[in-house]
Amino acid sequence: MRTAIIIMCCLLMAVSAFAEIHLPEAKDVKLDNGLTIRVIERHELPLFTLEFCFKAGSIYDPVGREGLANLCNNMLMRGTKSRSAKQIAEEISFGGGTLENYCGRETAGFSGEFLAENGVKGFQVLADILLNSEFANDELIKTRNRILAEIESRFENPSTIATEAFFTAILGDSRYAHIPKGTNEAVTTLSRDDVIEFFHTAYSPENCILIVCGDINKDTVRDWAKKYLGSWRGKNGLADPAGTIKEISGREILILDKPDATQTQIRIGSLGMKRNHPDYVPFETARTVFAGSFTARLINEVRVKRGLTYNIRMRSHGYSPFGLVYVSTFTKNESVGEVLDIILNETDRIRTEAIPEDELTGAINYRTGLYPLNFETNDDIADVYINMWLYDLKRAYYEQFQEQMRKMTPAIVMNATRAFFPYDNYCVVLVGKAEEIASQVEKFGTVTVKPFVE
Repeated sequence: MRTAIIIMCCLLMAVSAFAEIHLPEAKDVKLDNGLTIRVIERHELPLFTLEFCFKAGSIYDPVGREGLANLCNNMLMRGTKSRSAKQIAEEISFGGGTLENYCGRETAGFSGEFLAENGVKGFQVLADILLNSEFANDELIKTRNRILAEIESRFENPSTIATEAFFTAILGDSRYAHIPKGTNEAVTTLSRDDVIEFFHTAYSPENCILIVCGDINKDTVRDWAKKYLGSWRGKNGLADPAGTIKEISGREILILDKPDATQTQIRIGSLGMKRNHPDYVPFETARTVFAGSFTARLINEVRVKRGLTYNIRMRSHGYSPFGLVYVSTFTKNESVGEVLDIILNETDRIRTEAIPEDELTGAINYRTGLYPLNFETNDDIADVYINMWLYDLKRAYYEQFQEQMRKMTPAIVMNATRAFFPYDNYCVVLVGKAEEIASQVEKFGTVTVKPFVE
């Protein structure tokens, strides 16, 4: 199976090895109400993607109201003065389109795809949602109960809890620390007034961008936007997120005790780099060598040689002010200490020993070969332009990635590993049976044990 996957990746890289990235031109439309629309014409298929992105994610939840941004965003699909939730769904789907809402840490909004011939329906429905949502109390109760059920269901997945606990352990009292869905305690208390106030504070023309990408032209988008969104008004009233993010000093280990667990979820890492950090390319090169490909070092040492896990990866999340970097894996309870030993030994090696040229070249070829696959669809391109707006990224960030990666040397990459690979200061989160794993991990740092469900 592993061989087949590697062969498939090699074939994909061979096809795209010489495919350089040239982002399609974006044409801007600015409405009198302050709304910025970015139109990217791609006429290969009679479809277009619409991304309506607001700086209205969970980091803007007031303290004690964790989950408010997510609840508000969900309520925007639950009915207007002229359309019920069912009618919204039917109008979109009957026209061959899709429309979904989302809420993450930094952003919230809508994402949809429409047939070019029926695309006006997307503007009509979104305008109705933004201008005429009712936030009916019966819909609020149903939506809130569904979210509460989703929050509770997380505990069926130890992997999810491990990642969430790692975020909380690293980010402390920052507004990035809590999950977008919020907490049971906070969501239960959220009212219709809370939702309406957040909506009027966050969902304004000047606090968003509308990306339209595909078989569409600037003039048509301008006409539809003026007709359906021109009367939309509002001012951004959100305050900058509160809370501080402290550098980790020392080695901290949190065990979430799950007595019935036969396997342990492992997360080990620290603060990483923010989204637009200048060392992004050397870091990504190092991450690919370390645990970012099917032939990476940790895959080889932990899975191939020892059979201690099925999957192990180093993951990186970049946000506006900071980033997170961590290794994510799982293993049987009795081998937790061995896996952590391997991770830290390999971390020390990549920080102190130059990567051999052939290994570095292989990693670079892998990443640059697969890279063009990230820019194939209208959704892909729309997401790129969302990130450029949100994180103040330039076209060169994407278009020159391959060229810059090909220039990487062992010395340049080693500098990135010393700065961003956690070794002396880190946090470990383990979800497993404390009785079997605590003694194995005492040598790695100060151990704290908490129940899996509090």
